[in-house]
Amino acid sequence: MISKHLLAAVLLWSSALPVFSQAPPGTRTEIRLLAFSPDLEMDEIFAQDPAAPPATASVKSAIKGGLNHEFNVFQLMGRKIVFTKKADRESMTREGELVAEVTLPEGVKSAILLAIPPSKDSKALCRILVINDSKRAFPPGSYHVTNLSPLKVRMILEDKNYDFNPSQTVLIEKPPFRPDHSIGMRTFAFKDNTWLQMAASIWSEPGLRRGVLILYPDVASGNVQLRAFDDVLPRAEKEDAAAAAP
Repeated sequence: MISKHLLAAVLLWSSALPVFSQAPPGTRTEIRLLAFSPDLEMDEIFAQDPAAPPATASVKSAIKGGLNHEFNVFQLMGRKIVFTKKADRESMTREGELVAEVTLPEGVKSAILLAIPPSKDSKALCRILVINDSKRAFPPGSYHVTNLSPLKVRMILEDKNYDFNPSQTVLIEKPPFRPDHSIGMRTFAFKDNTWLQMAASIWSEPGLRRGVLILYPDVASGNVQLRAFDDVLPRAEKEDAAAAAP
Protein backbone atom coordinates (compact mmCIF):
# COMPACT_ATOMS: atom_id res chain seq x y z
CA MET A 1 0.00 0.00 0.00
CA ILE A 2 1.33 3.46 -0.93
CA SER A 3 1.69 5.69 2.09
CA LYS A 4 -0.19 8.98 2.22
CA HIS A 5 3.11 10.90 2.38
CA LEU A 6 4.51 9.18 -0.73
CA LEU A 7 1.27 9.70 -2.67
CA ALA A 8 1.22 13.40 -1.74
CA ALA A 9 4.83 13.78 -2.92
CA VAL A 10 4.05 12.12 -6.28
CA LEU A 11 1.04 14.37 -6.87
CA LEU A 12 3.03 17.49 -5.94
CA TRP A 13 5.87 16.53 -8.32
CA SER A 14 3.54 15.69 -11.22
CA SER A 15 1.59 18.95 -10.85
CA ALA A 16 4.81 20.89 -11.39
CA LEU A 17 5.46 19.32 -14.81
CA PRO A 18 4.68 21.45 -17.92
CA VAL A 19 1.58 20.26 -19.78
CA PHE A 20 3.07 19.88 -23.26
CA SER A 21 0.00 18.07 -24.62
CA GLN A 22 -2.35 20.95 -23.89
CA ALA A 23 -3.54 22.64 -27.11
CA PRO A 24 -3.38 26.43 -27.49
CA PRO A 25 -6.57 28.24 -26.47
CA GLY A 26 -9.17 28.87 -29.13
CA THR A 27 -10.17 27.01 -32.27
CA ARG A 28 -7.55 26.33 -34.93
CA THR A 29 -8.82 27.95 -38.12
CA GLU A 30 -7.07 27.93 -41.50
CA ILE A 31 -7.70 30.93 -43.74
CA ARG A 32 -6.81 31.87 -47.32
CA LEU A 33 -7.56 35.42 -48.46
CA LEU A 34 -8.50 35.95 -52.12
CA ALA A 35 -9.13 39.22 -53.98
CA PHE A 36 -12.08 39.38 -56.37
CA SER A 37 -10.24 41.96 -58.48
CA PRO A 38 -6.65 43.30 -58.62
CA ASP A 39 -7.59 46.57 -56.90
CA LEU A 40 -8.51 44.57 -53.77
CA GLU A 41 -5.16 42.79 -53.48
CA MET A 42 -3.17 43.85 -50.40
CA ASP A 43 0.35 42.72 -49.54
CA GLU A 44 0.10 43.36 -45.81
CA ILE A 45 -2.93 43.43 -43.54
CA PHE A 46 -3.42 42.19 -39.97
CA ALA A 47 -6.06 39.80 -38.65
CA GLN A 48 -7.41 40.60 -35.19
CA ASP A 49 -9.57 38.44 -32.92
CA PRO A 50 -11.86 40.80 -30.92
CA ALA A 51 -12.72 37.99 -28.47
CA ALA A 52 -9.08 37.28 -27.60
CA PRO A 53 -7.28 38.75 -24.55
CA PRO A 54 -5.99 42.31 -25.07
CA ALA A 55 -2.36 41.19 -25.26
CA THR A 56 -3.03 38.82 -28.17
CA ALA A 57 -0.88 39.58 -31.21
CA SER A 58 -2.43 40.07 -34.62
CA VAL A 59 -1.65 37.74 -37.52
CA LYS A 60 0.07 39.24 -40.56
CA SER A 61 -1.83 38.29 -43.73
CA ALA A 62 -2.20 39.21 -47.39
CA ILE A 63 -5.11 39.33 -49.84
CA LYS A 64 -3.81 37.54 -52.92
CA GLY A 65 -4.88 37.39 -56.54
CA GLY A 66 -4.94 33.60 -56.68
CA LEU A 67 -5.19 30.42 -54.64
CA ASN A 68 -2.47 27.96 -53.67
CA HIS A 69 -1.58 25.73 -50.72
CA GLU A 70 -0.46 28.59 -48.46
CA PHE A 71 -2.76 29.53 -45.60
CA ASN A 72 -2.74 31.47 -42.34
CA VAL A 73 -3.47 29.73 -39.04
CA PHE A 74 -5.58 31.45 -36.39
CA GLN A 75 -6.45 30.32 -32.87
CA LEU A 76 -9.84 32.01 -32.66
CA MET A 77 -11.53 32.61 -29.33
CA GLY A 78 -14.70 33.80 -31.10
CA ARG A 79 -16.05 33.60 -34.64
CA LYS A 80 -15.35 37.17 -35.73
CA ILE A 81 -12.17 38.35 -37.47
CA VAL A 82 -11.34 42.00 -38.04
CA PHE A 83 -8.74 42.85 -40.68
CA THR A 84 -6.86 46.11 -40.23
CA LYS A 85 -4.06 48.09 -41.86
CA LYS A 86 -1.91 48.15 -38.72
CA ALA A 87 -0.84 45.43 -36.29
CA ASP A 88 -1.99 46.99 -33.00
CA ARG A 89 -5.41 46.11 -31.56
CA GLU A 90 -6.40 49.78 -31.34
CA SER A 91 -6.52 49.83 -35.14
CA MET A 92 -9.83 47.92 -34.96
CA THR A 93 -11.54 51.12 -33.81
CA ARG A 94 -9.22 53.75 -35.29
CA GLU A 95 -10.66 55.79 -38.14
CA GLY A 96 -9.45 54.73 -41.58
CA GLU A 97 -7.73 51.50 -40.47
CA LEU A 98 -10.53 48.97 -41.13
CA VAL A 99 -9.94 46.67 -44.11
CA ALA A 100 -12.82 44.23 -43.53
CA GLU A 101 -14.57 42.23 -40.87
CA VAL A 102 -16.27 38.86 -41.04
CA THR A 103 -18.06 36.40 -38.76
CA LEU A 104 -17.34 32.80 -39.64
CA PRO A 105 -20.30 30.38 -39.56
CA GLU A 106 -20.26 27.85 -36.75
CA GLY A 107 -18.22 24.78 -37.54
CA VAL A 108 -16.10 26.38 -40.27
CA LYS A 109 -12.44 25.69 -39.50
CA SER A 110 -11.01 26.06 -43.01
CA ALA A 111 -12.14 28.81 -45.37
CA ILE A 112 -11.41 30.96 -48.37
CA LEU A 113 -12.25 34.57 -47.57
CA LEU A 114 -13.07 36.31 -50.85
CA ALA A 115 -12.65 40.08 -50.69
CA ILE A 116 -15.34 41.78 -52.79
CA PRO A 117 -16.14 45.48 -53.26
CA PRO A 118 -17.61 47.18 -50.15
CA SER A 119 -21.21 48.20 -49.69
CA LYS A 120 -22.12 51.80 -50.32
CA ASP A 121 -21.10 54.10 -47.43
CA SER A 122 -19.12 51.29 -45.77
CA LYS A 123 -16.10 52.29 -43.68
CA ALA A 124 -14.33 49.07 -44.67
CA LEU A 125 -12.23 48.71 -47.81
CA CYS A 126 -14.01 45.49 -48.80
CA ARG A 127 -16.63 42.92 -47.86
CA ILE A 128 -15.87 39.27 -47.21
CA LEU A 129 -17.58 36.26 -48.76
CA VAL A 130 -16.89 33.10 -46.72
CA ILE A 131 -16.29 29.88 -48.66
CA ASN A 132 -15.96 26.76 -46.54
CA ASP A 133 -13.11 24.97 -48.30
CA SER A 134 -12.98 21.81 -46.21
CA LYS A 135 -12.90 18.60 -48.22
CA ARG A 136 -16.42 17.71 -47.14
CA ALA A 137 -17.97 21.11 -47.99
CA PHE A 138 -15.95 21.68 -51.18
CA PRO A 139 -15.00 18.26 -52.59
CA PRO A 140 -12.33 17.60 -55.24
CA GLY A 141 -13.51 18.16 -58.81
CA SER A 142 -16.36 20.52 -57.88
CA TYR A 143 -17.32 24.13 -58.62
CA HIS A 144 -18.38 26.56 -55.88
CA VAL A 145 -20.65 29.09 -57.62
CA THR A 146 -21.99 32.33 -56.09
CA ASN A 147 -24.37 34.71 -57.86
CA LEU A 148 -23.59 38.29 -56.78
CA SER A 149 -25.77 39.79 -59.52
CA PRO A 150 -29.34 41.06 -58.96
CA LEU A 151 -30.63 38.73 -61.72
CA LYS A 152 -31.49 35.06 -61.82
CA VAL A 153 -28.79 33.22 -63.75
CA ARG A 154 -28.79 29.86 -65.50
CA MET A 155 -25.57 28.02 -66.24
CA ILE A 156 -25.70 25.12 -68.69
CA LEU A 157 -22.86 22.62 -68.53
CA GLU A 158 -23.24 20.35 -71.55
CA ASP A 159 -27.00 19.60 -71.34
CA LYS A 160 -27.50 20.09 -67.59
CA ASN A 161 -29.05 23.26 -66.15
CA TYR A 162 -27.94 24.94 -62.93
CA ASP A 163 -30.05 27.88 -61.74
CA PHE A 164 -28.85 30.58 -59.33
CA ASN A 165 -31.06 33.14 -57.62
CA PRO A 166 -29.50 36.46 -56.57
CA SER A 167 -27.09 35.99 -53.63
CA GLN A 168 -27.38 32.21 -53.90
CA THR A 169 -24.44 29.82 -53.66
CA VAL A 170 -24.55 26.39 -55.27
CA LEU A 171 -22.00 23.58 -55.21
CA ILE A 172 -21.72 21.74 -58.54
CA GLU A 173 -20.34 18.27 -57.94
CA LYS A 174 -19.27 15.86 -60.68
CA PRO A 175 -19.98 18.22 -63.62
CA PRO A 176 -20.75 16.49 -66.94
CA PHE A 177 -17.95 16.36 -69.50
CA ARG A 178 -17.25 15.08 -73.00
CA PRO A 179 -15.09 12.07 -73.95
CA ASP A 180 -12.19 14.48 -74.58
CA HIS A 181 -12.61 15.80 -70.98
CA SER A 182 -13.90 19.21 -72.08
CA ILE A 183 -17.10 20.88 -70.85
CA GLY A 184 -19.37 23.10 -72.95
CA MET A 185 -20.53 26.05 -70.81
CA ARG A 186 -23.20 28.69 -71.46
CA THR A 187 -24.68 31.28 -69.08
CA PHE A 188 -28.02 33.09 -69.35
CA ALA A 189 -29.57 35.88 -67.26
CA PHE A 190 -33.31 36.27 -66.80
CA LYS A 191 -33.93 39.88 -67.82
CA ASP A 192 -37.08 41.59 -69.11
CA ASN A 193 -38.98 38.29 -68.78
CA THR A 194 -36.65 36.37 -71.08
CA TRP A 195 -33.43 34.38 -70.88
CA LEU A 196 -30.57 36.31 -72.48
CA GLN A 197 -27.31 34.55 -73.23
CA MET A 198 -24.36 36.19 -71.47
CA ALA A 199 -21.43 33.94 -72.31
CA ALA A 200 -20.30 30.69 -73.90
CA SER A 201 -17.04 28.84 -73.51
CA ILE A 202 -15.28 25.48 -73.44
CA TRP A 203 -13.79 24.42 -70.13
CA SER A 204 -11.38 21.66 -69.25
CA GLU A 205 -12.74 18.95 -66.98
CA PRO A 206 -11.41 19.85 -63.48
CA GLY A 207 -10.16 16.42 -62.45
CA LEU A 208 -9.45 16.61 -58.71
CA ARG A 209 -8.98 20.38 -58.71
CA ARG A 210 -11.71 22.78 -57.66
CA GLY A 211 -13.06 26.04 -59.03
CA VAL A 212 -14.47 29.16 -57.34
CA LEU A 213 -16.91 30.83 -59.75
CA ILE A 214 -18.42 34.27 -59.18
CA LEU A 215 -21.33 35.64 -61.24
CA TYR A 216 -21.42 39.43 -60.98
CA PRO A 217 -22.97 42.46 -62.73
CA ASP A 218 -20.85 44.48 -65.12
CA VAL A 219 -21.21 48.11 -64.05
CA ALA A 220 -20.97 49.54 -67.56
CA SER A 221 -23.32 47.19 -69.45
CA GLY A 222 -25.48 45.73 -66.68
CA ASN A 223 -24.80 42.26 -68.08
CA VAL A 224 -23.86 39.32 -65.89
CA GLN A 225 -20.24 38.20 -66.16
CA LEU A 226 -18.35 35.23 -64.77
CA ARG A 227 -15.04 35.32 -62.95
CA ALA A 228 -13.28 32.03 -62.16
CA PHE A 229 -10.48 31.16 -59.73
CA ASP A 230 -8.73 27.80 -59.99
CA ASP A 231 -8.07 26.12 -56.67
CA VAL A 232 -5.77 23.31 -55.62
CA LEU A 233 -6.73 19.95 -54.17
CA PRO A 234 -8.24 20.13 -50.68
CA ARG A 235 -5.76 19.93 -47.82
CA ALA A 236 -5.77 17.01 -45.44
CA GLU A 237 -7.56 17.62 -42.15
CA LYS A 238 -5.28 19.20 -39.51
CA GLU A 239 -2.40 19.56 -41.94
CA ASP A 240 0.56 20.86 -40.00
CA ALA A 241 2.07 24.32 -40.30
CA ALA A 242 4.49 23.33 -43.08
CA ALA A 243 2.19 24.96 -45.63
CA ALA A 244 1.21 27.85 -43.41
CA ALA A 245 2.09 31.31 -44.67
CA PRO A 246 4.78 33.08 -42.63
